[in-house]
This record gives sequence, C-alpha cells and structure tokens, in this order.
Amino acid sequence: MWTRSQCKRDGMKLLFQKAIGGVAVLFMLLTITSTASAQEDTTPKKKLKSPAVVKGNIGGESHDSYVIHAQKGKLMKVEINWKPDGNNKASFTVSESSNFFSSEPIGFGSESKNGKQWTGRIPKTGDYYIYVVAHPIADYRLRVTVR
Repeated sequence: MWTRSQCKRDGMKLLFQKAIGGVAVLFMLLTITSTASAQEDTTPKKKLKSPAVVKGNIGGESHDSYVIHAQKGKLMKVEINWKPDGNNKASFTVSESSNFFSSEPIGFGSESKNGKQWTGRIPKTGDYYIYVVAHPIADYRLRVTVR
C-alpha cells in the first residue's frame, strides 16, 4: 500500500520528467527551425570568363548563379536584357557571397539604365557572384566584362 507522501513524491517525479521532456522537445524544434532558416545554396554556379554573354530563362522562385574571378583595380561591367512579354522583368545582383540566400549587393559600383547595367572598379581580387531573377518569367541575356 502506498502512503500519501510516496504518492506525492512519485507525482512530483512524474511532473518533473514531463517538464524535462517538454524542454527537450522545444530544444529540438528550435534547432530544426534555425537549421532550416540557414538555407544552403546548392544551385550550381556557372563559371564565366571575360568577356561573357550567357542566355537563360528564369522565373518564379528560381535564380541563376554565375561566378567570375576578377583582379583588383579592374573595371567590371554587368548588363542584362530580356525579351519583353507583358509585365515580365529580369534583374541581377552582384555579390561577394557564394550563397544566394544570404547574399547582399556589393557596396561599390553603380547602377544605370534603370537597373539594367552595373559598373564597378574591383577593390580586391576574388570571386564575384551574379544572381539573376525574374518575375514572373523571362528569357534573358547577361553580358559580363572585366577589363
């Protein structure tokens, strides 16, 4: 026969075990969520050599990725054109990040031609990434030169 104090003690143990289990489940969910939000960009990056002209078709939530190696002091120019079809629009971003999802536009250079062209003097030798997106969809031509 159980005494009242044994039942109380066993009830507290059970309550404690459930609380620990809940904390463990919460920790696992937070870990899964943070891992999913740090998405990895597994999109293959097409290597370019200057001068380069590439054609593609992109749209929706997709992006095309290009990488070009450029030497410090050189002038890089990127230009995009697309076939007009309704309200479609293509655009690009030049970045130093190899991950599209965490990429930020580089802090040098300037846009012109309503965002269809970018020109910048390379501040340090390295790889530069060009990401192309379109909405809703576009056949585009990207021209990249480094001189």
